[in-house]
Order: sequence, then C-alpha cells, then structure tokens
Amino acid sequence: MRRRHVVVVALGLVAFVALASPAFARNRDRDRSDRIISVTGDISVPRGHTVDGPVATADGDVDIAGTVTDFVIVGEGDVVVSGRVTRGVLVVHGNARITGRVGGDVVALSGQVVVTSDGSVGGDVVSRREPQIARGTVEGEVRRVDLRALFTGLIIGTLAYLWLAVTLSVVVLGLEIVGLLPRAADTAAAAGKRIAASFGWGALVGIVGPFVTVLVLVSILGIPLGLTMLSALNVLAPIGYVTTCLIVGRTWVKGPSNRARIGAFFAGFGILRLLALIPGIGLLVWFVACVYGLGAASMAAWYGGHLVRDTPSTPDAPPPDPPTAPSTAPDPDPVDAPIG
Repeated sequence: MRRRHVVVVALGLVAFVALASPAFARNRDRDRSDRIISVTGDISVPRGHTVDGPVATADGDVDIAGTVTDFVIVGEGDVVVSGRVTRGVLVVHGNARITGRVGGDVVALSGQVVVTSDGSVGGDVVSRREPQIARGTVEGEVRRVDLRALFTGLIIGTLAYLWLAVTLSVVVLGLEIVGLLPRAADTAAAAGKRIAASFGWGALVGIVGPFVTVLVLVSILGIPLGLTMLSALNVLAPIGYVTTCLIVGRTWVKGPSNRARIGAFFAGFGILRLLALIPGIGLLVWFVACVYGLGAASMAAWYGGHLVRDTPSTPDAPPPDPPTAPSTAPDPDPVDAPIG
C-alpha cells in the first residue's frame, strides 16, 4: 500500500515538473529579451526584466528600472537608471540621472549627469554641464567636457591627416610620372609656360567636364558613362597637381637629366605644400594647381598626338638625312622647347 502511494506521489511529481518546466521557461523568457534599438520613441526596461544586449534610441527617453547587460546609448533624450547597467551610459544631447548602478562610464556630451546618494558609477563621469555627484558614489574621475575644444581638435586632426595623405600620394605619383614618362613631363612643363592657354584647357576639362558628367548622369542610359567620367576626373586632378609642381620647379631647376626633373618636381612640390598649410587658402591652392596643371598636361597630350599623326610613315616618304658628326654644343633644355 505504501509502495502504491510512493509510486503515485512520484508520478505526480514527474508530471508537475514536466508541466511546470515550460511555464517556468515562458516566464523566464518573458523576463528576458535581446537588445532593444529604436529610431524614435521612449524605451522602458521594467523592474525584474533583463535585456541581454545594448539599449539604444536616436530620439527618445530611456528609463532603466531592470537590468541591461550592455551599453545604454541615447541620441536625443534623457536617461534615468534606477536599476543596473553593467557597462556604460552615453547621452549625446540630454541628461543622465543615476539612482541605480552603472558599471562603466556615464557621459553626457551636451547635458548634465546627476548621481544621487543611492546610485553608484564604476567608471568616470563626463558631463557638459556642471555634474551633481553625491559623495562616494563615483569610483573614477568626474570632469566636464569642452565640446568646442573637442571639435576643434577633431577638425585639426582631420586636416593634418588629409594633408599628410595628399602629400605622400602626390610624392608617389610625381616620382612615377617623372621616372616612367620623362618626355611627357618635359612637354607638359614646357606647355605650362602658356599660362592663359593652360588655364583655359584646365577649365574646359576640370570645370566644364563635371557639368557635362552631371548632365550625362541624368539619363539612365548615361549612368555608366557618367560614372566612368567621374572616375577619370578623380585621376586627372592629381596629375594636374603634379604637372603644376613640375612647372613651378622648372622655373629654378633646369636640365634634361632625370635628376633635374626630380629636383624640379620637389622644388615646386615643396612650395605648393607649404602654401597648402596657410589657413583659408589650402583648398584654393589645390584647385588652382589642379586646373592649371591639367590644362598644361592636356595641351601636351594634344600637341603630342598631332605631331605623331602628322609624321609621314609611307614608303614614298623621303629618306632621312645622313647622320652628321656629333656637336660639342650642349643640348638645349627640353623644357624651353617650343610647343605646337
């Protein structure tokens, strides 16, 4: 009899566990969720609820009464933490009020951070406005952030990076052109002596060209051609800049040797890169140099193509003159040779 009761009780317990486990699982899943990310709208994590992941919203307030196992990030809005955030809190434009526990940093880029006596922060507190911190609630540092200095440093750093990147790129391209195409470099430098014509050609290719490209892109059938034209302009602009460096450098450094060409390039390059450091005119110098050099390179290519086309190559062409004894006079500087 007792054995029968034991068996019945055991079967009952097994049935209870089997039926209760899914219910417990459902309750546990109901109290847990993955990350919560919203573009607009408020977010609330109620007490007893756990979010396994970040909580973020671009525009809205966030109220954390439960637990968040990652960061809490708000673009436009306020944050109130009365529960627990295991990592950090970031508010771009708004305030942060901590009455619970934050394991990492709390940052309010344009607002204020308030930590009450019931709250605690395991990292630093960074606030745009004067933070209100209860004694002994922050384990790290408490400091204010100066957005003006931050953005100024960011802009200066970005400009310095761009200047260095352009400088190194132009050096590599210039050495390749001078080393691989010395005759073309000399011809372009000589063409640059015609200043008005160079600017005219450069405006035609570098200014009118983009407008034509935009008109081509308007039509669906012209999109591939327009994209190709834009890609070509991205390549031609640095070539124009390198050509201007050669033209400017040839004013002082002359000679037909590769050493003279390289010296001329670096002389003009140094002058243009120093001018690029002057605030307010760096982009203007780049634009003018690209247009001018692109015009000179275009003229050199035009005249070079016509000279090659006009050279007789038929069997009836007169034979070349017999070779003469070499002259002891120095060769003329190819840069001073006439164009056209």
